[in-house]
Amino acid sequence: MGKREQTSAKEELFELPKIRRVGHYLSGMIMPNVSVFITWGIITTLIQYIQGPLQQSFIEMDQLMIRFLLPMLIAYTGGRMIQKRAGVVAAIAVIGMLVDSGDPQILGAMVIGPLIGWNVFLFDKYVLPRVRPGYEMLVCNFSAGTFGMLFGYLSLLFIGPFIAGVTKQISLFVGWLIQRNLLLLTNVFIEPLKVLFLNNTLNHGILTPLGIEQAEDAGTSLLFLLETNPGPGLGILLAFILFSRKDLKATASGAFMIHLFGGIHEIYFPFVLLNPRLFAAVIFGGMSGTLVFELFQVGLKVPASPGSLVVILANTPHEMLLGVASGIAVSTLISFSLAGIVLKKDHAHKEISEKVTKVTEIQKILFACDAGMGSSAMGASLMRQQLKESGLSIPVDYTSIYRVQDDPHLLLITQNELKHLAEIQAPHAQLVTIGNFLDQEEYAKVVRLLTDGQEQPAATEQPEDKLPYQKIVFLYADGVRGSQTMAVQAFRNLAEKHAVRIDVEKQPLEGLEGDQSNLYIVSEVFASGHMLPKAPVMIVEHLIATKKYEKLLRGDLSDVSDA
Repeated sequence: MGKREQTSAKEELFELPKIRRVGHYLSGMIMPNVSVFITWGIITTLIQYIQGPLQQSFIEMDQLMIRFLLPMLIAYTGGRMIQKRAGVVAAIAVIGMLVDSGDPQILGAMVIGPLIGWNVFLFDKYVLPRVRPGYEMLVCNFSAGTFGMLFGYLSLLFIGPFIAGVTKQISLFVGWLIQRNLLLLTNVFIEPLKVLFLNNTLNHGILTPLGIEQAEDAGTSLLFLLETNPGPGLGILLAFILFSRKDLKATASGAFMIHLFGGIHEIYFPFVLLNPRLFAAVIFGGMSGTLVFELFQVGLKVPASPGSLVVILANTPHEMLLGVASGIAVSTLISFSLAGIVLKKDHAHKEISEKVTKVTEIQKILFACDAGMGSSAMGASLMRQQLKESGLSIPVDYTSIYRVQDDPHLLLITQNELKHLAEIQAPHAQLVTIGNFLDQEEYAKVVRLLTDGQEQPAATEQPEDKLPYQKIVFLYADGVRGSQTMAVQAFRNLAEKHAVRIDVEKQPLEGLEGDQSNLYIVSEVFASGHMLPKAPVMIVEHLIATKKYEKLLRGDLSDVSDA
């Protein structure tokens, strides 16, 4: 593997900031924490219906979750995605950003997390290899504390104020468009900025103050509907419910109800980030809703917070209910239609991929994990060994899931939890997901997958002529039979490949009476420490994946002897 291919996924992420790749990375920071958004949405919804001390407690929980818990979790996830130990450091550093800020710093957390991860990654790459053996843990812990303190200070004095300044300028620009009655154009900026968690800044910093001024003169203001319109988000979630994979359907269903009745718009942002093409769906959904609002000349009497359907309709004058409801419905329909096209197209690509790869020769096997260095490297090593023993010559490599390149001749092996990223990164590759990269039985299944489509050599002899035994028996003693269990499965796979039908099992040596019609297989270590039965015996160096099995299945009995 060349030097360029050995470059980590972390380096490529920052060297090639493609929109799609960045979108997936942003989504990767949010999606693991969607359950927290849902919890926050439920609490916010309950606040509207309860009174007294319990309501005050829920309000405090609501504020703690949005101001502290969510930014820390997002920063932690963002840092850990680049370097595992950077997650804790990022959670420490984001505290500096939260000290002087009264607004939720979700966007700041999405910046500080990858920034910390990148710096910790560079430290581990260039400094840790030079640390004397035995001092690695000490250096890791002290460097993590130092990074946390340093970036916490920087986020307090520089990073936090810089993000606040950028946010303010964006808000002023949106306000400038509104003052010039370019309301349709505002959705081009409002909807994407909402998805980047600037919704509260736009709503409370720009739209609400301007809307209050208009409402004082006219009684209502359309500006109260620009950011709070739930239609674009409802359309996105409805499309995921109908057209996405099962795990996302379940999450989207819960998010749909929270968004509809709780008015928590943040709940749909991660779904848009999963596919940047969905930005078009929310933009056109928002523009269509604004157009309908303008045509009906409607607005709200007071700001709607949260932006749920219930709260919006409750604050709408009776004579304007039809116009407001129509605007929300139209924006939902447009957003749903465009999102449905995008999701169905991705699904169609996946179906085509499955049909193509079943008849296309696999030219490369690629193991992908989050970092592309540890577990995937070990998995690739085990697979190379099994392929070699099975007589298959296919190159095997490993990488990060974020560096996978789509190829119809590629067999991509990854962990179950990374399945959705694998489908996005390589929609035309043959995908196999496993629970544990060290589980050799999983690789035996993959080897069978590779050999199923290959033409097996015709058997010129009957199976009885190849192996003059009733059974192949792997012996174990003292209840220890882990290697024997794996050896049984490996032998069965090879027998199937060579079109040999024979019973294969394991038996304890204790109390065994040797049967001349069976062949007993043991390792050299086992043979040196135990009395073997008076029967045909084959002694091998290792029980799993030995070339002697290949010779035996071809009818060569030269390695068989009587004990």
